[in-house]
Amino acid sequence: MDRRKVDILNAIISSYINEPVPVGSRTLSKDYDLGISSATIRNEMADLEDLGYLNKPHQSAGRVPSFKAYRYFVNEYIEEDEEKDYDQRLVDNLKEKISRSSGDFNEIFKTAAAILADASKCTAYIVAPRKSDRTIKKLALVKIQEGLFLLIIIGDRGVVERHFISLALDASDEELDQIADMISKKVTGLDFDEISSISLSLKGSSVKFKDLFEEILNRLNNFNRKVSSIDIYYDGLTNIFNFEEYRDLNKAREFMSFIEDRDSLLSILAGKNFTKDLEVIIGDENRAELMKTSSIIRAVFAGENNLYGSLGVIGPARMDYRKLIRTVGIFKRTVEELLEEM
Repeated sequence: MDRRKVDILNAIISSYINEPVPVGSRTLSKDYDLGISSATIRNEMADLEDLGYLNKPHQSAGRVPSFKAYRYFVNEYIEEDEEKDYDQRLVDNLKEKISRSSGDFNEIFKTAAAILADASKCTAYIVAPRKSDRTIKKLALVKIQEGLFLLIIIGDRGVVERHFISLALDASDEELDQIADMISKKVTGLDFDEISSISLSLKGSSVKFKDLFEEILNRLNNFNRKVSSIDIYYDGLTNIFNFEEYRDLNKAREFMSFIEDRDSLLSILAGKNFTKDLEVIIGDENRAELMKTSSIIRAVFAGENNLYGSLGVIGPARMDYRKLIRTVGIFKRTVEELLEEM
């Protein structure tokens, strides 16, 4: 694409980001110093439309950028800035704000997501694999009613899991304490990977509780699935009302429901989420149908002790990519430094 077309395309994108109305040649001629006539601008806009970079809304003289235009803009003019040094003073100020919350990882991530949402005026998120408990610290078994029992499992780093077990048997509180004590002696301090190899030799009166023992061991085997799963922190959900695209209440409600649904959110944030340093996903590049008019800017962060994840912002396809890519990059650097210091 020649320089003149690029300048016109950039001007149209900038105009449309500022105000989502179709851009005409008169607007470009008046607001941007392109050094060419309105007639020439119209001809170039027609060529850009033929090339797929502009769309012409029905019954409008102006044009709007296509997803292809935003992709070109991002690839050629924005992502090259990602490797530039960020102002360390901005990073230090952010670190001070975020670390005021507490030294707890959950609070750090929650606060970082809230500040990123405020800074970007978009919906912000942080995805981080939950730091796994490695061993069982305590196990308790409580009778709720005949045939219904509550199993409580506590990991060595504080994760608590509760399971209801329904079996057609009766047991006294004393017998349940004995069962819990017997299993605790076998599993306490044992690495999760070793739990599956445990075998219990039941004798005498304990044989009648064979099914209960097996249920408890199955729940212990599955315990690590929870503690090694993924945490999602998000904030700024109502920021979507800052954008004309979400003024339709039905569309806004659908977007908010989508973000609040953990599985839906993971469907767009997982996958390649931890393999690329910085990524911009524009419009119909999104897998979820509801997100095909939105864009995501995300960056991977990594700290000590295998703490890693990604953070980013979600907004309309006409978001200010230049500003927001830089903002996401600064937050990435900030979170990484906080994790290293902790």
